[in-house]
Amino acid sequence: MAPTVDTAILDALGLEPANTKMVNHGGSGFSSTFKLSSIKDGQEMNYFVKTGTGKDSEVMFQGQY
Repeated sequence: MAPTVDTAILDALGLEPANTKMVNHGGSGFSSTFKLSSIKDGQEMNYFVKTGTGKDSEVMFQGQY
């Protein structure tokens, strides 16, 4: 089953839920990655989404920021 796209992501990117899907795309021991695909202004758009929880993920995201 495809993960649900968080409304914060949809709002930030200006995407419509009906035109947007997200599928698993790799990952690691402390993160999950996804490919987000949508249609915006008649064009196909693809995005990379990375999520994580816990202290290891917090350190990883702070380092990437």
